Amino acid sequence: MPAPAEDGRIQVSLVVPAFNEEQGIAGVVSGLRAAMAGAGLKPSEDFEILVVDDGSSDQTAELAEKAGARVLRHPINRGYGRSLLTGFEAARFPWLLMIDADGSYPPEDAARLLPFAPRFDMIIGARQGPLFWGSALQTFLRWVYLTLASFVAGERIPDANSGLRLIRREALDRSMPVLCYGYSLSTTMTLSFLQGGRFVAFVPVSYVERKGSSKVKGFRDIPRTLQIMLQVILYYNPMKFAVCLAAVPGLFALLSLACYATCPKSTDMVLFAIFLATALAVFLFGCVLDVLRLNRPRSS
Repeated sequence: MPAPAEDGRIQVSLVVPAFNEEQGIAGVVSGLRAAMAGAGLKPSEDFEILVVDDGSSDQTAELAEKAGARVLRHPINRGYGRSLLTGFEAARFPWLLMIDADGSYPPEDAARLLPFAPRFDMIIGARQGPLFWGSALQTFLRWVYLTLASFVAGERIPDANSGLRLIRREALDRSMPVLCYGYSLSTTMTLSFLQGGRFVAFVPVSYVERKGSSKVKGFRDIPRTLQIMLQVILYYNPMKFAVCLAAVPGLFALLSLACYATCPKSTDMVLFAIFLATALAVFLFGCVLDVLRLNRPRSS
């Protein structure tokens, strides 16, 4: 591990996951070099650029090397998350900056995250503008997604899965109980850091039209993201999940009781007992999970 810069400059490894991104990779790498130089960082001494070629079939790796990046290659495609983890493992410096290879995040915005590094464990570039929200349907779906993410984290999240973020490497090593090798790794990091009590900042950044075609597939990646949310909340706060789940049969129990009060039927009381017992069982199961969580060895 390189020694810290004596004048307090941040030392950062910039990790760029790439799969068939020959249209945008060279511009991202050269833009990152210019942005870091403009922030007063010196190549090799203060920053490095790692491009993880995730089994590309085009000229992504070659163009990245020509632009000045160190390229790590996967023999086959393993996904966005696995590419980031490969880059993180090979990084030399104590801070990690991840950015997508498609040009959707202007490289100069990466330098805007650097001043927050001493005070926070992770700085997330929160995307702005109409392209981020998309159509009316996309806006609704994103609102639902962010609402769920905020519920899991217990605080408002303006952008849970941004591909531009600066991370303290030591905090990353201690804050990821759930790993994801696909598209959902960025969401996993956001929720895990917040639920783990880490200091997270959201900094507004631009979001522009990407170069090339998107690799995100809604029917595949949305269920995986929801799975990650469930895993994180069960790991950090199972009682919150249990209470919400128990509220469903609890509500039906109250409705059954109300029906019995207005028009007495023996079936209503039977349903009331069944729903009430179900709600109590779910709640007690949540209590057991929470006791196990409280007795789990704590990470630093």
